[in-house]
Amino acid sequence: MKKFALIGNPIQHSQSPGLFKAAYPSTSMRYDLVEEQSIEQSIEKLKEQGYQAANVTAPFKEEVMKYVTDPDPISKTIGASNLIIFDGDKIYSFNTDYLAVRRMVKELGYADRAIVIGCGGAGKAAALACRDEGLDTTICNRTEEKAKAFANETGIKSLSLSDAESLLKVLTLGNPNIKKNLIVIYAIPEDDKVIDRSLLKKATLIEANYKDPVLNPNSGLKWLKYQAAESFKLFTGITPDL
Repeated sequence: MKKFALIGNPIQHSQSPGLFKAAYPSTSMRYDLVEEQSIEQSIEKLKEQGYQAANVTAPFKEEVMKYVTDPDPISKTIGASNLIIFDGDKIYSFNTDYLAVRRMVKELGYADRAIVIGCGGAGKAAALACRDEGLDTTICNRTEEKAKAFANETGIKSLSLSDAESLLKVLTLGNPNIKKNLIVIYAIPEDDKVIDRSLLKKATLIEANYKDPVLNPNSGLKWLKYQAAESFKLFTGITPDL
């Protein structure tokens, strides 16, 4: 039996097992929640119990990279992965958040600018996805230096949160077509109202958080489903109908 898992902490609320079972009801595959206190314990358990691959969620997306022997270009650039595959002594890493956001941006099809709020693993993946879809992309973060360092590495722009809010005010002021031109990606784990909600409403908003969304729950669920579909494809070589 092929065994796959999700690692992170806490993860008991995760919808990943349900999505996996819906896509792959076969008894020849199983998907478990492996919740350990550290990334070290998580990797050890996956190896000891013979898992073929695992999704990775907070707080381990960046920490897991120290165990990866063969990163793909995106997870290497981001310094974070949400999917690892075991092959003998090798561990491969991928980032399906990147693939999910690229798909969502393609479906929208009309924007020419993106502002990404948050510079964790999901925010970095989203920023690269927007950049690679040809959008004029800016990333902002509580710790401005973290966003600036990532921007310098990737050729995108960076701003402080306060400057990003000012930019949103300028872009949305008297612009009735702003939803067609601007995507804001809210990639902060919890809603701490770092950006004025009235400004977020004016743009096309994509949220990473499907459990406690700020304004657009559908986007968080779509992001979850799309990254899950990409995960299943990497796990099995089969594209699920999700």
